[in-house]
Amino acid sequence: MKELYQLTLSTDAGDKHIAVYEGDALTFPETIDVFTTSAYEEEYFPSPGSLFHALAKKGISVRELASHPAFDLRTPCHVWLSESIDSPLYPISRVGCIEMVYDTDTGAYTLDMEGLLHSVHAYFQMLDIVSGYDVPIKLITLPLLGGGYQHISPTLTLIPVWNECVSFLKRNDASSRICIVERNPEKAQMIAQSLATYYEAHQSTFATPSSAENKKLVFISYSSKDKNIADHLCHKLEQNGFPVWYAPRDCKGPYARAIAEAIEKCSHFVIILSQNSLASEHVLNEIDLAFQKLPNGVVFKPLKIDGALFTPSFKYYLSRQHWMDAQNPPLEERLDEFVMQLTEETHE
Repeated sequence: MKELYQLTLSTDAGDKHIAVYEGDALTFPETIDVFTTSAYEEEYFPSPGSLFHALAKKGISVRELASHPAFDLRTPCHVWLSESIDSPLYPISRVGCIEMVYDTDTGAYTLDMEGLLHSVHAYFQMLDIVSGYDVPIKLITLPLLGGGYQHISPTLTLIPVWNECVSFLKRNDASSRICIVERNPEKAQMIAQSLATYYEAHQSTFATPSSAENKKLVFISYSSKDKNIADHLCHKLEQNGFPVWYAPRDCKGPYARAIAEAIEKCSHFVIILSQNSLASEHVLNEIDLAFQKLPNGVVFKPLKIDGALFTPSFKYYLSRQHWMDAQNPPLEERLDEFVMQLTEETHE
């Protein structure tokens, strides 16, 4: 078991930690209060080579645990937590599970990115409830979610899952540590590097940029319902050298004033266009502020992520703007193309 990265969070309840480990989760050197797994809905067969098979060798039957969980939120959240485990062969106190759902329309087990992230959010909310019953949840392990048969790009889910971990540790006094464990060395390194880069950017405070930086300062306008995509786009832009400002991460002082000042300083105004943002008065207000900067050379960069039709108000501002269509999956490739296009434009 090798630690690749650790983040320390200062909270009202003391310092807490999120760590990335390379290795087999079943060789973790400490007692795990909540050992997180994922499974197909009501499918817990310990097939050879699987994690459930390895647990069964340690005397822990996930199928048996799932038959009488202590906390059962499978309807409608697809998550559950087992009763306390007494296994002399492995120090796991409880097993938690996030399930993929059977889709009656397609006749298959599915869990897309949005569904996965909803389930992860529900999972940590369940642990909030659990802590109210004096169940120990100091140390929690997580696998790399979505990267198996779900075929969800791990880099697309990492940041939202990371944000859920941070939020949980900050609000839950009973918890102290979350460890993301990945056996594959390349994937483990990718997780550690991605999260280290994102954390460094996330911690940076917004300051007045120098004249060189000001030429490519990016403001991201989006609906809060699309925050996961905004987080990921921000991460990609910052990895490629773009200073980024977006709320609520970079807000200092009164919200409205911070937004107005940031738009005044930006050179590129990125809008994540979706059914959610086209229904948002806040996004429309931000577009209006940026539109007033057109004579000063601000560049509009709309990114359309679904098939929502422009409302009359949005047509007024955006009908003459060129937008990139990112509706066709995979979304991650579309985001990469968007960042590459912006990079090429700023170096012309």
